[in-house]
Amino acid sequence: MKRPPSRSGAKKQPAKVIPLLPRRVKKASGPAKSPVSKQVIRKQAKRLGVAERLNRESVARLRPRVAFGRRVFLAASVSISLLIVLVIVAVVSPLLAVREIEVVGTNRVSAAAILKDLKYLKGKPLPQITSEELAAKLGKYELIDSVSAVALPPSKLRVVVVERSAIAIVSINNVPYLYDAAGVQLGRAGSKDRLPIIHNAGNPASSVSFASAVSVILSLPVELLPKVQSVSAASKDNVVLALRSYNQQIFWGDSSDPALKAKVLAALMKHYANHFGATFDVSSPSQPSVY
Repeated sequence: MKRPPSRSGAKKQPAKVIPLLPRRVKKASGPAKSPVSKQVIRKQAKRLGVAERLNRESVARLRPRVAFGRRVFLAASVSISLLIVLVIVAVVSPLLAVREIEVVGTNRVSAAAILKDLKYLKGKPLPQITSEELAAKLGKYELIDSVSAVALPPSKLRVVVVERSAIAIVSINNVPYLYDAAGVQLGRAGSKDRLPIIHNAGNPASSVSFASAVSVILSLPVELLPKVQSVSAASKDNVVLALRSYNQQIFWGDSSDPALKAKVLAALMKHYANHFGATFDVSSPSQPSVY
């Protein structure tokens, strides 16, 4: 039985079928790839070999630096460790213990008395002995100005003593005594001690007159000092020196400008060397006078 025709009179188109999976398009068969030639393979292998050789050379160059730094570090560590061990051995070990003590530089102080006071140091390691310890132990000797310790390994200690030096003579109850610049009495003065005599010194340990006279004595030229017989200081600005020859005097003033005063005084004394009773006034070195 035939289906009646549609009212519109047009033919009905068949339904379009959409595939669920896309169709595979077949590739057009082209010319086959030619195989890689042996010459190209050799070139590539050669390039790879050169690159590998260069890498090995760079690694070989780096290894010595790393090894050298490691050797330096190990050597430094070993040296520091040995130094620490040696220090510990030197300070603590009895290998450097004191067995002999030598005292040098003594004149007025008894070396035997110093050795007796330092007897306790025997058996003590040399590095543990200091000059400060010796100074504290020998502080009772007023004639000692300074003391130092010299270690003479393996077992000898040398004690160097510097005694006080006399700079002037001060009469105490008509008895002349030697004094140093600090006002410490060093003993009685003898006939051979040609040092300046300080008049009106009072107590040299605390006297202002003594300190003023000493400051002037220390500022005098070395060649002039033996010619000075006495020094009197009524005040720090009025210091007078009496010379040993021709009854001459020097009015020095205070202790300022010692170099200029010494230069001016040398010129004046050269010109008026034989003038009996002359007084050289260099208290104002820019305006000196002789009368």
